[in-house]
Formats: sequence, C-alpha cells, structure tokens
Amino acid sequence: MRELHDTCPWVIMICEGSKCSRLQKDLRRTFKSELKERGLKREVELVEMECTSRCKQGPVIAIQPANLWLGEVRETNVPQIIDEMFREEPA
Repeated sequence: MRELHDTCPWVIMICEGSKCSRLQKDLRRTFKSELKERGLKREVELVEMECTSRCKQGPVIAIQPANLWLGEVRETNVPQIIDEMFREEPA
C-alpha cells in the first residue's frame, strides 16, 4: 500500500444507485461544468459511489473532508453547494 499525494483537497461523492441516478441524470455533468467554469477542477474531485441506502432522500451526495451528506440534491443546487464549500477551507 502507498499513500497518494496527488489528490484534491475536496471530494464530492455522487450516489449512482438506481433511484438516485434516475433522479439526477445531469447532476455529475452540472458539477463538472460549474467547477470548470470557476477554475476549481484541481480543487474538487468528483467520484461516483454505489447506492448509499438513503433512497428516500435521493439524489444523495457526500462532501469530504467536511463529512457533509446532502439529500434531494438538484442541478439547481450545485452553485450554492460549491459556494458553501469554499466559504471555509477544509480542515
């Protein structure tokens, strides 16, 4: 095992379970576009994750290192989410 040093300080994990992916077809694309537009591609890594078993709250994302879980996320929420992430630097 070896430690990876070329990682981003922030990670957004997007649930790709059947319900979440059905409800958020363009969520990943919206995050990717918004991050690129703001020049933050090297600051935030987008990761797809398997079902989180939080289907009633879907679509679900998790933001690390803040350990913030958000449900019912829509494409229209993306700018606000990114604004909130960069209000304070990660610990």
